[in-house]
Amino acid sequence: MPPERRAGRVLGIDLGLKRTGLAVSDELGLSVRALPNLTPKSRAEDVAFLVEQVRALEVVEVLVGKPKSGAIEQRAPGFATALQRALDDAKLAANVQLVDEDFSSQQAAARLVESGVKKSERKAALDSESARGLVLGFLAGRR
Repeated sequence: MPPERRAGRVLGIDLGLKRTGLAVSDELGLSVRALPNLTPKSRAEDVAFLVEQVRALEVVEVLVGKPKSGAIEQRAPGFATALQRALDDAKLAANVQLVDEDFSSQQAAARLVESGVKKSERKAALDSESARGLVLGFLAGRR
């Protein structure tokens, strides 16, 4: 049975080896904004940081992007499980789920070009824009 859908913010996480992109929706799921990238340190530190973000932003759904190949494909399920455990331990009622992120980087790059982001600024914005795309896709599927 799928988890109950609740009103509230959705946090998207685009895991990366050098940068992890983050984005969050508004409470009604009408808009999504990119957050500053997280520079990965250790799983424990990254999870602790994200638990604090979930608490501060009052997030109810957390989406962890999972590609179909590469190092992140192997890392994503364990990361999502560790994050869910930490949220449960912190008594935060947020649901973590893995979502397919195939082509999210290509789509994010296209959105950045279309929105007029300078080429020199695209690399820094790409990961958070990919996370934003995860949330946008999730919200579109809810409607």
